[in-house]
Amino acid sequence: MAKLHELLAVESNLSSQANKTRGELIDTFHKKRHLFEEKLVTFQANTEGSTSVTEARSDIQTTVAKEVVDWFGKILAKALDVSHQVDVANTQAQADIVLEDGTVLLKSVPATSLLQLEKRMKEVQELVTALPTLDPAKGFSPDTNKGKGIYQARPVVKTRTQKKPYVLELAPATDKHPRQTQVMTEDVPIGTISEQEWSALTTPVVKSEILDRCDILIRAIRKARAKANETELATDGNRVGRQLLDYIFKPLVA
Repeated sequence: MAKLHELLAVESNLSSQANKTRGELIDTFHKKRHLFEEKLVTFQANTEGSTSVTEARSDIQTTVAKEVVDWFGKILAKALDVSHQVDVANTQAQADIVLEDGTVLLKSVPATSLLQLEKRMKEVQELVTALPTLDPAKGFSPDTNKGKGIYQARPVVKTRTQKKPYVLELAPATDKHPRQTQVMTEDVPIGTISEQEWSALTTPVVKSEILDRCDILIRAIRKARAKANETELATDGNRVGRQLLDYIFKPLVA
């Protein structure tokens, strides 16, 4: 018996090992053909009674069948077995998504789906984080006359003024000096300005609640995925690598 998370832990390593071995074996077939060949070079002089002399000799170091079946085949068979076992376990590994208050949001969700759901909920969380919100300083409140989701800001009333000149006396006239004055201006109210503002943004409170729900749901999905990964699988009956490779390489070893 093996748990899904245990199979996942070794699957990547076995796959990498099989790929590395395959690359090394291909390189051997291309560049080291002499390992699979035997060669004997002898010289026999024409002189009567001379003996044959060996001038060069190379022996077969290994066979193609041995390299494929004994070396690569065993490693690849293990990688195929574990990958198959993971896929089988994924069809069996399921868990409920249960919120912190005990609410079962979804039942019997496959482990592979839980993995994707966690990823997607993080994307949703990123979107919610970017939601623009109403400015609290403007005192927004729902405006039912405008429709659902429309808020009206607190009315702002301002005074409109206009520059009006007047004469400022700096010094009164005397028998020696004329009166000294300066033309100044002052802001004189001429009316009022009323500002009304509406917005379809959401409130910071609503945004905060949605973010909390994202966090709660992501935690629930992670918990469900961890539970699904504890699913045990009888691996003895789920070995396919040897059978597949035996079929492919049968002409080589027959």
